[in-house]
Formats: sequence, C-alpha cells, structure tokens
Amino acid sequence: MAVPVPVPASVSVSAAVAVLVATAKSALSLAHVQATRMIMGSDDNYASTTTMGAAAASAESCKQTGDGLKCVGANAAFALQHALYSQAMSQDAQAQFACLDGSRSIDIKSLNDDYCDCDDGSDESGTSACPEAVFYCANKGHIGAEIPSSRVNDGVCDPQCCDGSDEYSGLVKCPNTCATIAAEHQRKQNELMKVLQKGLKLKQGYVDFGVKAKAGRADQLNSLNAKISNVTARIEELKVLKTQAEHFEAHQNAIRAHENAEAARTTLPQRHAACIERKNVLRTNVETLNTRLSELKRILDHLMTLQDVEEGAAFEALLRDKPILQETLQQYDDFKNLYVSVHQNEDGTLEEDASGNGVFITLDAEPEEDVVGVTHSDSDSTDKSASDTTPHLDDFSDPCVDPSASLISCLTATATNNAKSVLSAMKSPFTWRGWSKLGTSLTRNPFKTMSQSEEDEVLKKDASKARARLDELESKKREYENELEGIKRKEGLDLGEQGEWDQLVDMCIDMDSFEYNYSICFLGDATQKPKNGGGGTSLGKFSRWGPRKGVAGKGAEKYHHMMFEGGQHCWNGPSRSVEVALECGTENKILSVSEPSKCEYFMKVQSPAVCDSKLAVSGDAGNSATREEL
Repeated sequence: MAVPVPVPASVSVSAAVAVLVATAKSALSLAHVQATRMIMGSDDNYASTTTMGAAAASAESCKQTGDGLKCVGANAAFALQHALYSQAMSQDAQAQFACLDGSRSIDIKSLNDDYCDCDDGSDESGTSACPEAVFYCANKGHIGAEIPSSRVNDGVCDPQCCDGSDEYSGLVKCPNTCATIAAEHQRKQNELMKVLQKGLKLKQGYVDFGVKAKAGRADQLNSLNAKISNVTARIEELKVLKTQAEHFEAHQNAIRAHENAEAARTTLPQRHAACIERKNVLRTNVETLNTRLSELKRILDHLMTLQDVEEGAAFEALLRDKPILQETLQQYDDFKNLYVSVHQNEDGTLEEDASGNGVFITLDAEPEEDVVGVTHSDSDSTDKSASDTTPHLDDFSDPCVDPSASLISCLTATATNNAKSVLSAMKSPFTWRGWSKLGTSLTRNPFKTMSQSEEDEVLKKDASKARARLDELESKKREYENELEGIKRKEGLDLGEQGEWDQLVDMCIDMDSFEYNYSICFLGDATQKPKNGGGGTSLGKFSRWGPRKGVAGKGAEKYHHMMFEGGQHCWNGPSRSVEVALECGTENKILSVSEPSKCEYFMKVQSPAVCDSKLAVSGDAGNSATREEL
C-alpha cells in the first residue's frame, strides 16, 4: 500500500505533529492508528526509535515526492510516522505533541518518559506507563506484532516480540530469534500456499459444476414433470390392463379345471378298478398274516401256561438261561392285554374270523355304491359356472389370434383342431387366420422393442406380467418424484457465493472421537452414533450459514460457518446442535469435534469449497497459523 502525506521540505515540529495526527485520524485504519501511537517516542527510547525506527527505515521505503512523503509496504503507516517524527525533531525540539484523542497537548520531550500524560496512552507507546496502551514489536525480518504495554520491561521475554524489543530496559537480555522463526514461518507459508493452490483448483471444479447444474435445473424440472405426467397416465392404463388380465387368468383357470375334471372322469373307472384289485391283494395278505399271528399266539399262550404244569420248574430254569425268551413273553403279555381291550366284544368274548382265529388286522367294509368320480351333472355345472364368469372364451384361446402366442403354437392348434392333418386344416388358404402371424413372424426384428399396443395385447392376457409392469412404473414414478424434490430443495438453498456448494450437497463425512462416530452431510443432517453399535442420535439439520453467535460475514466470509440445529432433545437441556467452522483444505474432512456446552457441539472441518483466491493475492494464506505462532 502507499500512504501519501504532503509534507514540505522545511516543516516545524508543531506542523509535522498536526499533519501526523490528522493523517492518523482521517486517512489510516484503526490498526494504523494503533501503529502510529506505538512508534511515537524520543531519540533515547530504544523500543520506539532505535529498534522500531531502524526496522522501519530498513524494511520500508519512504521517499519525498512532488506530492509529499510516500511510504510503501505492509508497515507503511509505521514508517510514515517515524519519518514525520524524525523531521519534526530535527527542526524544533520545543514542539508540542497533541494526544491522539484530542484531550490535550504536551511537550514532545514528554513522549515515552514512563509517565502517562494522555488519557488514551498515545504518549507512552514505548513504555508500560499507560495500562491500556499497546506496544508494537517491529520483529525485523519477520512479522510485526502488538502486545499490551503492561508486558513491556516486565522481565519476561514476550514470545510475540521475537526481536526482544519489549525488554529494552536491559533487565533481561532477550535473544533475537526472528530469523529462525521467519524461516520456519516461510516454510509453513510455502506449504500453506501449495494447499491453497490445490484447494482453489478443486474449488474451481465445484464452481464449474454449480454453474452447469444451475443452468440445467430448469430443464430438469420441466423434463421430470413431463415424465411424471406420462408415467402417471400409463399407470392408470396398466391398472385397467391388469384387471383384464386377472379376468383372463380366472377364465383360463376355469378352463383348466374343466379339462382336469374331464380327464378325471375318463380315467377314474380304470383307476378305481386298479384300486379294487390292489385292495383284494391286500385283503389276501391280511388274512394270511392273521392266520400266522393266530398260530404264534397259540404257541405263546401254551408257553405262558407251562408254569402251571409239572414242567414249570424246568421252564423257569429255561427262562433263566434264556433271558430273551422271558423278555419276549413279557412283551407278548403286554400285547395280549392291549389286544383284549381293543378287540373284545360287548359280551366279553374276543373277535374271531371265519376260521375261528382271532382278528389282529381288520379292513373297512366295502362301499355299497360304486364311486366313479365326477358325474355328468357335476361336469355340466362346472361348464355352466365357467361360461357365466368368462363369456368370451374363444376370443382368448385361439393362438392364431393371440399376439403373445408363437407361430408354432398357432400351427399346433390348427393341426389339433382338425384331426385329419395340417394340410386339410389349411384347405382354404385364403381364409386361414394364421397368415397374419406368419407374416409378422417373418418380418419383425426379434430385437425390436414392442410398441405400446403390442405390449397391451400381451399384458391383458398375462396377469403376472401386468402386475410386474405396473410395479415397475410405480417404482419409476417414485424415483422421478424423489429426484424432483431433490432439485427443488437445491433451488431453495444458498449454495455459496459462486455456487461452489452445489456439488457437495448431502455429501457425508465422518470422524471417530472417543466412544462416538460423528457425521455431517453438507447442508443436510448431522448425527452421532456409538462406535459399539446402536441407534444414531440426530444432532440437527442444516439451518443457516454463520456462527452460533453473532452475524454471518459478508461475501466469501459468510460461508465459513454452518449451523445444524433442531436435533434430538437433550435431557434436562436444549435440543442438540452443531456449529461447523470451515477452513481451506484439499479434501472434505472433519478435523476435530468438541462439546463446549451441554449438547452444543463444535466441529472444525476443512473443505476446498472455502479456499479464497484473495489469500493468495494478499500473501495471507495460513494467517491464523501465523497469529497462533506469534
């Protein structure tokens, strides 16, 4: 910057001071006014003249021009005021200094005399006499800094004054570390500039996307509205086709039921005869088994009575030698008791067959009437029912008319309907209904999509396909509607000064912090989830640009903070919310998460979307890091 001040070659101290004060009050910013206050001092003041004056003279360029004295550089105000003061002191040592707040004028020799004469402390910028004043460290070779005057000559080397100028009294000797700090600062600045340049390139991609997206959204809205209108109309048509297909399906089911009944009536006598024959074989087998079981029962009954005759003792010995025999007799005894309870007549006698043997296996009695399946009356009833429900059967069953049927099925049906032969069925070739299908089959491209009318012919005779097609279009309609809502939502959002946030809408990033995983979706939702599983907790939805407290900045500064508000209510506290502070970076990433107040979270996030080209022009990239270092 250049600060021109018209100062003649010969000027009195009072005139120079007047110019100095007028310049500070009218032409310089508040920061420059503070610098002006801090550099004013006497020749024997180390901080304000020896150190800072020399630093200003060497670091800045001040020249006398036709328009007056001009100083150029980052500390132009500092150099200008030092030059003015030097001119004044060289011409009139009796000059007066006017306090910058206009409260009074004092002898210029009272400047920096360790006594606070001015209410605003402007006369003691080089001492700690005025508690509210500030002291400027020139930090030659690095970046100047301001500290409270109370920290001047306090016996402690202030880290913000790397040149040691804050302890000029000599109580302690502070080393000048500005060269080392400046080298490290420059290294960091170079790294930050690389990050800035890469971030700006990525941001430009976001901006280009946003410009194209905004230009195309109007067309997208019109296109989607038209698609939704068309698909809605087609859905209504498909509902009608589905109903027709379901009627056709019911008709076909009735036909099949009729055919099955006819088949059953034809084959039932043969199957019934086979069943009777099989039952006779089984009856013979049962009678044989009953005879053998009766004989076995007689033998076992005899063995059971041996204990009552003379051979009983010998039989008991046999049972001891043959445990299996004893087990068999025990099981038979149990069986006999059960048999008696089941096969006992009302008079207490047991059931017997024709030969006088006991009956162990019985068969049900033969039916008195012959059952031969479905009667003709049943068949007639079925036919009548089918006819009532589906009156136009012939319209749907002819494959030569049905567009969904193949040529082969048409030929097969033709041959079947005429038992003589295919040739006799086609004896009147000019009236054969299959010619149109034959021509269509020979000329149609098999890979061509069916027209809507052709599709309708297929769907109204295939309920499953009709239902599937209807589901498909209803799903497509929901997809269009969701896309439409997303575009309308974007249209209502503030997407940045250049539309750079358009591409990032609903992009989600997350970070693990202690026992939780934190996630934010840009201009969307913020959530908190336990890392060990479980449901998530809403921390709010994007509500506005700007910090939690205060007013959002202007221009690009406005988009350096996001607020997510209206999250899940905190027990005995407010609804959860998140303030997101954004800084320039080469990727979208959460850097840190904290909870300064109950259920009020703070996230530090980097994104290329907030990289500002003004930082590269001003050389102020990474300014926050610089301030923290100093």
